[in-house]
Amino acid sequence: MTEALAHPGTSTTAFGVGRRENHDSSAFYARFTPPTQSDDDTVASLDFDDAGIDDGCLLGDSRDMSQVPDDSVALVVTSPPYFVGKEYELDLAQDAVPASYLEYLDLLREVFAECARVLEPGGRIAVNVANLGRRPWRSLAADVTRILQDDLGLLLRGEVVWQKADGATGSVAWGSFRKAANPVLRDMTERVVIASKGRFDRARPAAQRADEGLPHVSTITTDEFMEATLDVWRIDAEQATRVGHPAPFPVELPRRLIDLYTYRDDVVLDPFMGSGSTLVAAVRSGRRGIGYDLDPEFVALAEQRVGIERKRVAQGLTASWRRSDLAPTGRQEALFADRDAQEQVLDRAADAGKKAVDIAEALLDEAGFEIVRAGANLRGMGVGFPFLVTDRVEGHQWYVEVAGTFTTSRPGMRRNDVLWKTIGRAHVLAASSEDARLLVLTSHLPRPKSDGDRALRAIGGRGLFDAVEMFDDDGRVRLAHYAGHGPDRPTVGFWSGQEIEQRFG
Repeated sequence: MTEALAHPGTSTTAFGVGRRENHDSSAFYARFTPPTQSDDDTVASLDFDDAGIDDGCLLGDSRDMSQVPDDSVALVVTSPPYFVGKEYELDLAQDAVPASYLEYLDLLREVFAECARVLEPGGRIAVNVANLGRRPWRSLAADVTRILQDDLGLLLRGEVVWQKADGATGSVAWGSFRKAANPVLRDMTERVVIASKGRFDRARPAAQRADEGLPHVSTITTDEFMEATLDVWRIDAEQATRVGHPAPFPVELPRRLIDLYTYRDDVVLDPFMGSGSTLVAAVRSGRRGIGYDLDPEFVALAEQRVGIERKRVAQGLTASWRRSDLAPTGRQEALFADRDAQEQVLDRAADAGKKAVDIAEALLDEAGFEIVRAGANLRGMGVGFPFLVTDRVEGHQWYVEVAGTFTTSRPGMRRNDVLWKTIGRAHVLAASSEDARLLVLTSHLPRPKSDGDRALRAIGGRGLFDAVEMFDDDGRVRLAHYAGHGPDRPTVGFWSGQEIEQRFG
């Protein structure tokens, strides 16, 4: 019997390669001066009470963070202020902010030097910046990169493009509209520059950390990991009026960085705390957050947000903060409960350690369906579904769509593109066969009574048999019923009894 030959390795060519498996790139990296790396694995503990940090919201200048010991922080996440607007003019008159862009870069250099001091070996710093100006345009991301790499000797890990919005609409410089004279690019993205201290991996393996009582438990889902390790992130921007800060960034952005780069109970630092989004994300993900800001009003706002989030976590209500949280309405209570359910689902997905499609396959098998094949394509239609299954009674065929993923930002069918892709596939399936049955499995259905919910229900009958959230106990019971009885009508759950009568006869 002939032994299988190992796939031959590749080496760097003039044009590189599209895949990196079994690829020797040493010749490529030999062209550059190698970065200085360290085998230091010092990890200092940080007791918030002993350090006088309390709730983590500190009024002070982050150029001096002497309350925070060396080598004690796992991750720095920050979005430095740009010093623009009326508040900037007032602070400038009081010498509270840099008077020029070069002074601003000097400030960042000093703050990031302190961040490098407190980072443990292998700890990461992630800096969210927008590029500035138009005439001329200035790449703040490039300047931050130079500071981190050239001035502070940190190891660059990459740069994420944060896509805040779609660009089909929005304001345009109408004086140059459709003219070659002076078209102006519209900002729809920001950058997140990521670097690590001294080494590429975290100091001390997870098993050693567990033995030594250090943070060691990862909380990121498989789907979130796959999405977070791409270099383009689609996360909706936060509204300034909603948070009470002129330039807030959404909690989902630091949350993704925290889940990706830290363990539960790690320390996360934001030297430009602002309204406290990073600290809210830290509480929500089970980390300990520290933030500095010079503005007492922003510190008070951050304290309020963090306090509310801690109370919610303790009560199982981890919802996004709103100004009126202290006296929530009935609608807000529903939103809080929805957020709590979402967090519980993500926790279960993280514990499972599988992608959504793998969880769906296990769920179908558990329900009693026989999987005919994975990857069921409609001939001549250009449309495919993850699974084709049969029930145990009549052997009826069921197509199964797995809609969306387990992610903290727009999970499952909360993403419009996932929703409309699912609706489109359902229509094609219904047009190709009157008897076809479609089950949709997802991490999260559209919110009840939302536009997405109404759109999904509109295809009921011929287009959609049932939609099930994968970790919903009632949904799992319905799947087992379908597998064991092969009914012609769905049971009450996603559909109400009235809807079933109207759409399924």
